[in-house]
Amino acid sequence: MKNKLLRFTLYFALCALYFFSACQKEITVALPEPKQKICVEGKIEPGLPPFVILTHNIPYFGPTSFTALQNMFVHDAVVKVNGVTLTEYCSQSLPASVKPLISALIGVDTASLEQFNYCLYTYTIPLIFDTTMWGEINTTYNLTIDAEEKHLTSTTSILTPIPLDNVWYKYLKANDAGDSLGYVFAHLTDPPVEGDCYRWLTMRKGKDFSFIAPPGSAFDDKYINGQSFDFAYNRGHLQNSQAEEDNNEEHGFFKIGDTVIVKYCTIDNASFKFFRDMDVVLNSEGNPFASPASVPSNVYPREDALGVWCGYGVYMDTVVFK
Repeated sequence: MKNKLLRFTLYFALCALYFFSACQKEITVALPEPKQKICVEGKIEPGLPPFVILTHNIPYFGPTSFTALQNMFVHDAVVKVNGVTLTEYCSQSLPASVKPLISALIGVDTASLEQFNYCLYTYTIPLIFDTTMWGEINTTYNLTIDAEEKHLTSTTSILTPIPLDNVWYKYLKANDAGDSLGYVFAHLTDPPVEGDCYRWLTMRKGKDFSFIAPPGSAFDDKYINGQSFDFAYNRGHLQNSQAEEDNNEEHGFFKIGDTVIVKYCTIDNASFKFFRDMDVVLNSEGNPFASPASVPSNVYPREDALGVWCGYGVYMDTVVFK
């Protein structure tokens, strides 16, 4: 009986092996070429001029060489905010004295600004000499872009900042070296009027060169309208960061000795939807079971444009992890 069972098991295994090997077939999928669009990354906040970065979209499996990435930038566009024309500047032609400020504003380190010619549109550089187009609270800003026979428009406002009642730190664990690791906590009293939207960013003084948004940085008051409550955020990191602290047990945590500047922003609903859905896409990157998702642009027409034009009503605070 045992021999018959063994022969049957081997026979079944051989048949299954033959069946599945015979069914293997190489499938080639022809991906359609995406329509070329202009990607807009623009912002304005109190006390600073507008910043607009224009690039082309590229196919998912498109080339990522240095030259291909450099060619993504859209040059010679006519970019206006409230009718005032912005000027195109590229990093390799900027004086060294302003590169740290540009680095902080666009989230690109100064070494990369030296090696790669990042281009942006703003009112004037140096930024401190002309306040004509500095952002103001309770002001609406209309963006128009004329480039490559496309006419793009968008509107945003700098809303009155809704402040945090308090911010503090809380340690949650220690790393192998015995250093305490934790999160930043805050208390918010949301106004009773429904429809407020927020975005949270932080920067560690002396460690980060710009403000960084953690996953889920944008939220609205759909479920918290008029309530008063505590909440917390972990430490965000730049996409594809190779820093040791972003790839070990300190990932997502602040550390004893950190001075953390909190940038808590009140934003409009269109900007909130963009950042919320962008987080969903970024967090599902590489997941074969994730549902396809598109990020809703607030730049129109959408058949020609991707991206966001966002006004920030900024509230700042500082937490020292002692």
